[in-house]
Amino acid sequence: MVDLDRIRNEVFSELSPRRRRHVEGVVATSLRFAERLGVDRSKAELAALLHDMCKEWPPERQAEVLRRHRDTLWLDYDANLWHAPCASYIARERFGVEDPLVLEAVYYHTTGRAAMSPLDLVLWVADYVEPSRDFPGVEAARALAEVDLYAAFCHGVRETILELAWEEEKIFPLALDAYNACVRRRRRQTESAEDE
Repeated sequence: MVDLDRIRNEVFSELSPRRRRHVEGVVATSLRFAERLGVDRSKAELAALLHDMCKEWPPERQAEVLRRHRDTLWLDYDANLWHAPCASYIARERFGVEDPLVLEAVYYHTTGRAAMSPLDLVLWVADYVEPSRDFPGVEAARALAEVDLYAAFCHGVRETILELAWEEEKIFPLALDAYNACVRRRRRQTESAEDE
């Protein structure tokens, strides 16, 4: 049995006030989105609490976790991504979280993936649009999320990839897989609408 109060206290004790405010925003937004999609609210809350638990760790500490789990592909990409798989591994080790849906949502919350589960989608979009986020275009993303979470996810993945390409940064393969899945889905929808 997972102790949410213990997890909240321990996770928050390692986060700056700014990061705590972000996590609280992701929890609240995830719970709202979970209700809409029929996702288990306790899983959405747990994934949201855990998702950034390693975000403020030094890169060396995150890299050690990834090496220990022989998940070193991440180390060839921007260190800002490492906290996601790191948090998934630490959630199991420190808090005994065994639910694969929760662990996967945490693992993929920075990149997304081609086959997003409903819980993946809830966490990814909540992390992208929660109230403390302040980047150009966030209001449009929030408006889209109110109508269609998957559309908001595809919008966010596309914008993230465009930004990385513009900055000549490497793009993690899972993000490209997610983008390609969005394109395939959009084409199927267009073709289906044309057939009617």
